[in-house]
Formats: sequence, C-alpha cells, structure tokens
Amino acid sequence: MPELPEVETVRMILKKKIVGKTIKNVLVYYEKIIKNANTDEFISLLKKQRLIDIERQGKYLIFIFSDIILLSHLRMEGKYLLQTDGPYTKHEHIIFRFTDNNELRYHDTRKFGTMHIFKTTDFTQVKRLSPLNKLGLEPFDIAMTPEYLAQKTLKLNRSVKSLLLDQSIISGLGNIYADEVLFLSKIHPQTNVKYLGIENFRALIENSRTVLSRAISYGGTTVRSFKASDEISGSFQNYLSVHTKTNCPVCGRDIIKIKIIGRGTYLCENCQKRYDNSNNI
Repeated sequence: MPELPEVETVRMILKKKIVGKTIKNVLVYYEKIIKNANTDEFISLLKKQRLIDIERQGKYLIFIFSDIILLSHLRMEGKYLLQTDGPYTKHEHIIFRFTDNNELRYHDTRKFGTMHIFKTTDFTQVKRLSPLNKLGLEPFDIAMTPEYLAQKTLKLNRSVKSLLLDQSIISGLGNIYADEVLFLSKIHPQTNVKYLGIENFRALIENSRTVLSRAISYGGTTVRSFKASDEISGSFQNYLSVHTKTNCPVCGRDIIKIKIIGRGTYLCENCQKRYDNSNNI
C-alpha cells in the first residue's frame, strides 16, 4: 500500500505536471470509487475547473480547484498516469481530460481507491468533514508530542505496532515504515503500549520523522505493484533496515517475521526490547 512518502512523491510529480490545467471532461468507468456524490454530479462539478494546487493530508491527495476540492486515497494499488493518447485499459477507472487534450488517468487494479468531492475551496472546512476528520496527527505536526501519544494511549490495551498503524492516532505510517520506526526506536512491535513511557513515545516520534523524511528524499519505496508513475520508482527499499531483510544491520542476527493484526512484521529480537511491568522506562 502507498504510504505517506509514496503519496508525497505522487503529489510532487503531479504538481509539476498538471497544476494550472483546466478540466474539459471526466469519464467514469467505475462509479464506486466516488464516495459522496453520484457520477453525474461528480462530472458536472469538475468540468471547467482549473487546478490551483495539490496538497496532502496523511495518505490523502488533495486536489484544490478553482471552486472545489477533490480528495483521493490510493488505497492498495491506486496510481495516476498522465497520457496524451492510447486506448484505455480495464484498470483505468476515472479519466480527467484537460483542455490541452492531456489526460490524467486513475489506475487501480483492485478498485479499493476512493474519491470525495466538496463544493468549497476552504480546506479548513474540509478537514472538519469525513474522511479527513477521522485522521490523527502526522508525525511532522508540531502538535505530535510524547504527551499527545501518552494521552491517546492512556486507556488502550494493544501492541505498539497496531498503534503506529492506527490512522486515527498517527496519520501516514503504514506497515513498512512502522517496522523501520520500531527498529530504530529499539522497541519490540508486540510491546503493549500501556508499558511505554514518555521517552519511548519521544523515540517513536523522532524516528517516524527520520524514516519518513529519508523515504521522501528517495521517492518512497517501490514494492510489488506500486510505482509513483510508469516512469518513476522510489528507491528507499534499498535502504530499509529490517522490513523483508534477513540479518540485522546492527548485531548481525537473524531478522524474524511474525504476524501482528494480520500484517507481516519484521524485527530483531536481540535489538528490539519488549517492555513489561518490570522493565518499563
């Protein structure tokens, strides 16, 4: 699944290529991607709209037009392709045709992606509405503090790995980067959050920022079917410490793989400490 760095990479690519263009028409081949409008309304609202900017909130792309805002979540395998001609494939579900006859094609093999459209350009207002109002803070947010995480986990009884994947608490982290953050923080992913202290939370925040910043600088991580576009692939997969690796880069021991909330999780049992009542710090 595209995570924050991959979505940020897509945002930067699209911003360079399509900001300033005006939509002439929209073709919809799979209506279920559109979540808060019917197809006719969706097309009508987008026609003649000029794209002003592209922002990002968590894993959502935010297309800001002259009169509306469009939110797009890529989910598992969504991606955008900019083309001038050629036949449509069965996986190209929504086509945005611009007045210069270029097309932005939304391609999604598994059809899990979503789009929400809003009749406003007030992003503050949109953030108060679903789905953005369900998102927690990003690691980069100044309000993301150890105290914030301590308060959010006060009554929780769950693993720290599941905490990092909970978009309602921390927005933007996914499975790959959660493994990397926990490794740098020297915390076993099965550790229950109720045994973590302020310094643990501080490490998680600082290492989340470190991992995400590095991943963005390398264009994200290209794994399996995800690429930012047909031409551009991220390279951070070459710099991962534990995810999909076999040996720990610190101690040299075997990296093991376990399942936590159904997600494949990689860790070094020697370097990552599992906290309990007796050794909580």
